[in-house]
Amino acid sequence: MALGRYTEVARAANGDLIRAGEVTVHAAGTTDLAELWQDDAGTVPAPNPGLTDLASGAWSAVAEAGLYDLTYPGGRTVHNVPIAAAAAASGGAAVVWDDITGKPSTFAPTIGATASTAVAGNDARLTAGAAGTATVRAIGSTATTAAAGTHTHTGLLTGSAATVNNSVATDAAGVVTDFNALLAALRTRGVITGA
Repeated sequence: MALGRYTEVARAANGDLIRAGEVTVHAAGTTDLAELWQDDAGTVPAPNPGLTDLASGAWSAVAEAGLYDLTYPGGRTVHNVPIAAAAAASGGAAVVWDDITGKPSTFAPTIGATASTAVAGNDARLTAGAAGTATVRAIGSTATTAAAGTHTHTGLLTGSAATVNNSVATDAAGVVTDFNALLAALRTRGVITGA
């Protein structure tokens, strides 16, 4: 059995120290509790979950070399944490990643709705969601697509529509005529519709 020591200062997702908090160690990708030891020889069992230091948040345990999932208070889990076998006392070389056996070849992301998880393809946030819900939409020109940054409306602010000057009417009939001309120009430019 090749044992290695894992030591860290445990921190929450926001960076705060986890003081006197429980850290549960599972064999990677399982719900099986890992066997932990207090000493490097593997003769004194250690509790699992382990407890972080009250002052520093430091935590340490010895386990068989391999990959582990660490679960912190609040349910945050860090997957596939490697624990390498300790180098031999005679000055042997440290274990390299390629020498670790039984590790997965790929590391699937954790699917969820938090800043540290990935979004699944069927997540409503990736489609035309409800009002106020952030969505990712395809570029297009329909009601359920987003306009590209270079998108313009032909004739909306410039174009061939008739120029509309400020009204200089001096009576109600002139104001009505100028207003109707403005409405016609807005219809021509596609700003408003209707008769």
